[in-house]
Amino acid sequence: MKKITALLLVSILAAVSAHATLFWVDNFQYTNGPIILSSEYTPANGPVGTNSLWVRESGSAASSDMYCVNSNLQVTATGGSLISRQDDLFRMIVQTNWFLANKGLPGGSGNYGIWTNNLGSGANNTPGLIYASFTVICQTSITNYTNTLDSVVNSNTPVINGLGLPGGGPGSYFASFYNTDYGYCGRVQAFTNGTVLPNTWRLGVTDNVLATNQADGGFPVDLAVNTPYQVVEEFDPNNLAAATIWVNPININQTGANNVDPEYTAKDGCGSALTNALNAFAFRQASSFGNSCFVITNLALASTFAEAMTNIWTTNAFPPSVVYQPVGVTNFPGSSFNLSVVANGQGLANLTYQWQKNSVNISNPNGNSNILPFSSVPSNSGTNTYDVVVTTPYGASVTSSATTVAINTTPQPPFFVTQPVSTSVYSGQTVTLSTTVASPGNVTFTWYSNNVVVTSGENDSSYSSSMIINNVTPSNDATYRVAVTNDVFATGIVSTNAVLTVTTPATVNIAYLRTLVDPIAYQATNVPPSIAYQITGTVTTYTNLTSGNTSSYYLQDGTAGINIFVSGGSSFRPAQGDVVTFVGVLSSFTSGLEFYADTADTSFPYTSFTDTGTTNALPAPVILPNNFTNVYGFAYANTNLAGRLVELTNVYFGTNAGTVLSTTANQNLIVTNANGNKATLSFFDLDLDTAGKTLPTNAISVTGVMYGEQPTFSVAITRFADIVTNPAVLIPTQSAHVTGFSLVNMKAVISGTNGQSGGTYYLLSSTNVALPLSQWVVVATNVVNTNGANGAFTFTGTNVITPGDTNQFYILSSTNSNHQ
Repeated sequence: MKKITALLLVSILAAVSAHATLFWVDNFQYTNGPIILSSEYTPANGPVGTNSLWVRESGSAASSDMYCVNSNLQVTATGGSLISRQDDLFRMIVQTNWFLANKGLPGGSGNYGIWTNNLGSGANNTPGLIYASFTVICQTSITNYTNTLDSVVNSNTPVINGLGLPGGGPGSYFASFYNTDYGYCGRVQAFTNGTVLPNTWRLGVTDNVLATNQADGGFPVDLAVNTPYQVVEEFDPNNLAAATIWVNPININQTGANNVDPEYTAKDGCGSALTNALNAFAFRQASSFGNSCFVITNLALASTFAEAMTNIWTTNAFPPSVVYQPVGVTNFPGSSFNLSVVANGQGLANLTYQWQKNSVNISNPNGNSNILPFSSVPSNSGTNTYDVVVTTPYGASVTSSATTVAINTTPQPPFFVTQPVSTSVYSGQTVTLSTTVASPGNVTFTWYSNNVVVTSGENDSSYSSSMIINNVTPSNDATYRVAVTNDVFATGIVSTNAVLTVTTPATVNIAYLRTLVDPIAYQATNVPPSIAYQITGTVTTYTNLTSGNTSSYYLQDGTAGINIFVSGGSSFRPAQGDVVTFVGVLSSFTSGLEFYADTADTSFPYTSFTDTGTTNALPAPVILPNNFTNVYGFAYANTNLAGRLVELTNVYFGTNAGTVLSTTANQNLIVTNANGNKATLSFFDLDLDTAGKTLPTNAISVTGVMYGEQPTFSVAITRFADIVTNPAVLIPTQSAHVTGFSLVNMKAVISGTNGQSGGTYYLLSSTNVALPLSQWVVVATNVVNTNGANGAFTFTGTNVITPGDTNQFYILSSTNSNHQ
């Protein structure tokens, strides 16, 4: 793809040297291929052959990182069928020596490249405003570099066509300010929600995808595909963490026909932790985008609006362009229709549109609008020519191509503009079969299912009709068609057949899902995910583990456990122990294998989640040694233990004892047992049952979910009561010579004295004190003589006591008198 430079008339290098508050400009002048493999920038203390300007935020395969192609960055979707990559990278606003040495990875100290008054415009360490700008194109075809190895770019560079608009209705974000400890803020969104014209999309920030704001439309202009737009974004951490976006602005305070460029502002909702700790800018893929790609160049970060937009235009001489030309129509008397254009240029939202009929200016019922409506065409209109003059706030203009509007007064039958199409769906979905016709006079629609009338005599003034089938079942499998007639012609028309096929998602157990992974990285192999499965299990985590309008819980059935993740699932908050039935697709995330659902995503319309209202006892945890990966191996742990409830015993918190768990960040803490074997515990700041609690010195046991994947397993604790510090109870039997009971490292230690000098003695154990001694178990012999005849003895049991065990009883006896 040819790099877009038409809007760039200023020297970027000169701008960098002339302006102290322009942090950097990145035009992505890197080798074609994954940006993380680029070798153009190799600092003395950075990894050789690595572009240390950009750092991978998540994912592990360099071959699937975000691509640079012909000096443009490709940010692709993951939810479609044409392309799927792990595009998720960030670049620090300021790169310190600490960052270059440590690669700025999440979970660090949080003090590298920090954004305070030295980067913003605030005072007294109050963060000021910060700005980013870049050129973005929603592209319908891209050059896709395929990798044979993580470090080798294949010379085969196929072009992928058929990409298009962001899917999923409200869309998702693809660019963002970022904090390497806390996450994303000031998120730039792309979406189709709120658009007016076909084949268009919109830009916004942050909350335009929230349920309460899906109709607000973001920046109020429909955008064309394959067309460059300049974006300027402002982030204000002191004003409710608000983000503001401009598209093709002239100035923050414009001096043309309008005083101020239109903008769109939304509260970010990123939390107070980010207000003084913003240190990077990021791009990432979005799973709800379908088959779409955003091409980025001319990225700049600055502390003022003017500095950020130095990579936009510097003069007012640019004429606008008409990207989508008006399309003429031949219509019938009384019909309504529109003529429209999509234009691009400086001061995009302040362009003026003067429509002309036969080269004479006409008024537009819509006012200053790129849409000219015709509400009812008179029968004597004949044929006329229309065009539109588009003008920027500074007077530069362009005239669209001319198109004709013709009126047909000859009686004729209706004809199809669109016909119903065949479709395959899963049970429970809603299906809409639709048709649109053009016709003189009034029209009537009659729908058939397997030649049986479903709806009859429907009249629609918009010349369109839809048949909606809610909550489909296999009984809805049928062939559908629609007949259309009008009132000016005796003969009607019949559509082509549309076949509806309904499939029920396969009901499987979780252990089966865990077999659908590659044997090396244990990532899901169905990429992109497309096959629906249904599972039922018990929720094992106490709280939601993710933020925003999402849900993340662990679910376990009788075979295995897995994370269930819902995008757009703020209402999905099951209690620990609830039985949930979940329909979704298998996918992977950095925390391991997950079962994914997004009921608002048109890419996965069959997903669902149902809390049955039943509450089960939690599954019994698997008791693990601290060094479980050495004992079981990674393959067994990934397949059989990941996602399950597990328990560690004899836990020492070491230097973490007395730590107050964070309420602002997730924490991974190392613990040991008495033998020094190490394990990792994970705590989540969103978990209000653990956040703010103080860790003890040691615990008899800790119970949680086996969290993550090879090689970074941990035990995720979501309920503080699952850190058990109360010791097990020892109940002594009546024996004159057993004098002491204690627990050392969770093992029973019994001491006593010998009352006789001869014979063999036994230490007996039983869980039922009422049993005859002949049924007790011998756990040691000659215990009396272990420290010499007629002397004291000490016995340490080999059995480890765990919480929930049945009480254990011990007694000292001799073969002659008590045990046979």
